Amino acid sequence: MSSHCYVGVIEPDQPHLAHARAVLIDGHPSVVLPALAAIWAGHTHYDTRALAAAVLACDWEYLDPRITADSRRALPGQHPVPGVGMSLAPTGGMPAAPEPLTVFPLSHARHLDVEWIYLIDADTATVAVHTDDGSPVARYALSGFLPHPAVPRRAEPASAAAGATR
Repeated sequence: MSSHCYVGVIEPDQPHLAHARAVLIDGHPSVVLPALAAIWAGHTHYDTRALAAAVLACDWEYLDPRITADSRRALPGQHPVPGVGMSLAPTGGMPAAPEPLTVFPLSHARHLDVEWIYLIDADTATVAVHTDDGSPVARYALSGFLPHPAVPRRAEPASAAAGATR
């Protein structure tokens, strides 16, 4: 899957304006939503503001919570960000300061070269998914993309167990 996307946030006082970072590979919702949820649970320990900060730190080749400091770099100059993904290699492969955030009105999203836009809402721990023209598709809870923990079996009280054998 090579669909491009943007992942970012909307400021509460400017709900029409997105602040986002590019993700060049695997931008489809079936990949991005589970990746964001896993980054949220693992790397940022369920802190949605920290998730937004981590994603907005740089442009990405791809998001992948399984990335470690030792992950193989496909291109010179790429930098793995453990628990988040592989940063986009700067021009010429030399480390540089990250590009400024891409800021755009959702009404102008059709002018971007992306198929999907994901906007993290830190207050509700949700992600709003928009199509390439900025139209909203759905809003998903990050917790909905995490594997459900096993439910511990309730221990039966000793008195109930003893009564059952009588």
